[in-house]
Formats: sequence, C-alpha cells, structure tokens
Amino acid sequence: MSTTLDAGPTQVNMSDTIWEVLVAVAAARAIPDGRERVMPLLATPGFDFEGLIGNAVRHRLLAALADFLKVHGLRRAVPYRLLGQLDIHCNAGRHRAAILTEEAQRLGGVLRDANVTGAWTKGVVAHHTLHESSGARLFDDIDLMIHPRHRETADEVLTASGYSRHSRYDATTHTLVPQSKAALRVYQLSPDHLPHYYRLGPDPVVPYIAVDVANSLTWHTSSWQVPMEEVLTELRSVETGPGKQLYALMPQYAFLFTCLHLFREGWLTRIASRKPLTLSQFGDVVTEWHRLRPADRAEINHTIKRFGLTQPTAWVVAHTDALFGSEVTAELDLKFEATPEWLATSMIPDGTSGVFPGTMAQRLRRPLSL
Repeated sequence: MSTTLDAGPTQVNMSDTIWEVLVAVAAARAIPDGRERVMPLLATPGFDFEGLIGNAVRHRLLAALADFLKVHGLRRAVPYRLLGQLDIHCNAGRHRAAILTEEAQRLGGVLRDANVTGAWTKGVVAHHTLHESSGARLFDDIDLMIHPRHRETADEVLTASGYSRHSRYDATTHTLVPQSKAALRVYQLSPDHLPHYYRLGPDPVVPYIAVDVANSLTWHTSSWQVPMEEVLTELRSVETGPGKQLYALMPQYAFLFTCLHLFREGWLTRIASRKPLTLSQFGDVVTEWHRLRPADRAEINHTIKRFGLTQPTAWVVAHTDALFGSEVTAELDLKFEATPEWLATSMIPDGTSGVFPGTMAQRLRRPLSL
C-alpha cells in the first residue's frame, strides 16, 4: 500500500523561461549549446531577472550562473546592478573553496599519519575535477569517506585538530554553541555518519569550517549496501594546485556515491521534507557522467549489477535524463528498472512506500515552504 505525499503547493511559480535558463546553467559542462539556448531566453521581453536570481539561490546555482555568464560572454545580457552581486558570490565561492581545499589537504595528512584511509568526496572534489576550480560549485563543508573501523581514530584526529562534534555554528553570535541532544541522538541511531565536526574559520567569508564524515555510500538501514573494503581499496589523486593533491574515490565509486547520496536525500521523505532537492544536485550527476571515460562507465555498469544497485541508480539517472535530455539510463542499461511507478516512489519514516505526485521538474519548481 502506498501513500500520496503532500509535496506542498501544486502551483508552479517559476516561469518556463527562468527554468530553462537554470537547466542550461546546471548542466553547462555537459550540454555544449548552453549559450545558444540561454541568449534568446534572457532577451525575452520582460524577462524576470530578479526571479532568475532568487531561483538560482534556491537551487544553489548563483555562483554557477555568474560563471556561466562570464564563460559564454553573456554578462551584458544581465542588468548591471545584478552583475555585482553575482561577481561577489562567485568570488566568495572561490575563496571558500580555496580555504576548504587547504584544510582538506591538512587534515588528509594528519589522518594518513594516524593510518586512517580516507577519501574526500562531493564538493571539494567536484570543485577541482568538474568545475575547473572556478567557484561555480558551491559547497558548505568538506566531506570525508572512511571505513567504519576508523570511526574512533578519525574522531580522535579531528578533535585533536581543533574540531568539536558536540557543537554547531551560530550565525547570530558567530560562535560555536552546544549541539542539541536530539541532533546528536540522530547520529547515534544512524552509524553511517559521525556527527558534523566544527571549528571557527579564518575570516568573515569562511566563519566556520565543517567536516562531514561518512562510512557508507548509503545509510545504515538501507537495503542497498556497498562494502567499504571495496570502495576504499584504491584511491585516485586529484590535483588541486602545483604540487598539491587530494585523495578521492575512484571514478566508479565517486559517481555511484553522487547518485546514492542524491537518492537518499530525495527518496527518504524524512530528509526531503526538511532539505528539498535542488537542480544543482542533478546537474552534478549529468556533469560527472559526461566527464567519465568509456572504461569508467563500463566499470560503473558492472559495479551496479554486482552490488544490486539498479533500483536507486535508476531512480536518480532517469530523473536526471528527464531534466536534461541526457541518456544515462540507456547507457547503464537501466530502462527496465526506471518505471514510472518506481520513479514516483519515496520511503516515508514508518518504512512504507509513498508516492510523490508529478514529475521531478514539477517537484523542483515548487516554491519552498517553512
């Protein structure tokens, strides 16, 4: 038995032209005709530039929009007063990325000295591998993947490095304040993650640094699991500057983690209800797939079949294809799994199946609510 979920207001407040611009921006490094698609849209009489900025913020694409306009020579198509705000956001993104990258390099060395095998994931890696260190990829923290057996040692290393897992950053006082017992209890019940680690940052642009430590590609009670021994057996080196590098997951596991993390945030309603999905998350999927070599794509296909990951991967890539017109589902031979019924499902807290009405585009275009 399934339950139809209340996904918020049924009206779609975002105009079609704004949506099409954001789709092109989110997949700018995977879709080659972005300029040709966006230029006439921005020239539409009465185009709502303020609406574009607001929706870019909602989908975590403001810095990507600034980068897109610069790369494609479209800055003059946007009102001058808005360009300054876009530039500030993109420059701040680059600065944040530089600080967080440096911190990941420092912590990586300390963890290796403690014999902890760790791989950096998500934003800090995508900034360098998918977005050419442009600042277009916004990320709030630095994400680390470790083996479950290293949880205690990683905690000791991060604590000795000045981080606290019992605190959170308070934007009002600009200080670290105690984390609530309820929040810490969630991590006790979900041993796929350690509590977020916080320390104060070096400047007002980076007032705090947070480290998110995971030891699973999915979540503790998930039916889909990948042995961490397999995931961390071999790592790749990502160049972050002259003579500098970060260790990251191999391409097949990096792509699968991108998909499985998005699946977790979109399929589990306890997360999706408080942390709505963004278009930028699907943009990461299509961009990462676009950058993969044929051999890496074949390895992903093999890994999906080997560990029984067809359903969650199909859920993500089929929604991605519908948004961007890509063909990842077919290339991974997942069309059989990507049924309309499966794509509409979600998991509600009591473990039963729910159904989200409408398409993923409609879900993403709904206005946010408290």
